[in-house]
Amino acid sequence: MSCLFYGFWHFLKKNNISYFFLYAAICLAYAPTWADSTETDIRYAAELDQLPTGCRTAAMGNSGVSQPFDASGIFWNPAASSFTKSYDMSAEYASLYDGLSSQACAAFRAPLQDNMSVGILYEPFFSGDINLWDTLEGTYLERLKDASKRTDGSSSGVFTNTQHNLSVSFARLFNVPVPRPTSYSYPLPIEFSAGIGFKGYWQTMNPDKKLRMGMNVNCDAGLLLHIGIDYDLLKKNVSRAIYAGFSVKDFLGTKVIWINSPTNYQEKVDRTEYFGLSYIDKTGIAGADWTVALGGEQSYTTTFQGGIEAKFWNMLSFRAGLSDQTFTTGVGISYKKYQLDYAFSFDDLAYSPLRLSLGYSF
Repeated sequence: MSCLFYGFWHFLKKNNISYFFLYAAICLAYAPTWADSTETDIRYAAELDQLPTGCRTAAMGNSGVSQPFDASGIFWNPAASSFTKSYDMSAEYASLYDGLSSQACAAFRAPLQDNMSVGILYEPFFSGDINLWDTLEGTYLERLKDASKRTDGSSSGVFTNTQHNLSVSFARLFNVPVPRPTSYSYPLPIEFSAGIGFKGYWQTMNPDKKLRMGMNVNCDAGLLLHIGIDYDLLKKNVSRAIYAGFSVKDFLGTKVIWINSPTNYQEKVDRTEYFGLSYIDKTGIAGADWTVALGGEQSYTTTFQGGIEAKFWNMLSFRAGLSDQTFTTGVGISYKKYQLDYAFSFDDLAYSPLRLSLGYSF
């Protein structure tokens, strides 16, 4: 797998990496026009892509497009992998809607040469048992006359819906030179990252014990800006910073194609846009390091998210957020190279009481 990543990187280097990311930025700018369609869409095709991923982000109201702080950040923005100098990996499990469904995630990101980086994310979803209902026979009038054509209100069985998403993203970080007075030597960075992600999606269902499989290939693109606004001379690090992010998911406008479908059934995957802003403050206000994030999501409707994190003693974090009208909360513990996170979501359908992740950096 590593040979594949480095082979792709050498190809980009040979063919000018800057042109590649300029093309990615153009794709991002024109994506809304490519995906427009007048046909009737099946909403929430590939709905796994709409579920939040990343325990820290989920606890902060799902405002993840401007938070490049862990390996799963590429789910929200493929440019997020640029902001790491270490190899990061994480594993996550979530029990959704009071155990009705479950979700997992495994993510990895690593820096390459020439300010390049790579991120990999695999995400499965398991629906649990879904009731199967027979198709009603005849017309409404025929069912009134013939009781045998009416339903008795009982399901004819159950089936499952399993979905998988595999993403590989590449990003490059650009340092923006800023003129400063000769007497000013504080290293306050202005950095810009562009990334593109390639995704494979597949879904299986087994109604009437017949396996049905749907498949889709799509792309994401993202931009991320980092601006340092204050420097701590004692700790020798940037103590206050701003991140601004924008990403477009599934901008190709492709469809989920169901294999062996007798009706050649297909579902169009609709584009989703994320935008957001994060403020990081490590000056020790109230004895904590603070992160405040605001974001929005444009899909079938526009929703807004927000979250806050307070980290004490560089070890214990408390988080809370609001995703549209859903309250989220969570905690995290950092110890050396390990990170353990927990999130709870008060979803409308039913509470999601368990989202747990373990991260490791080396």
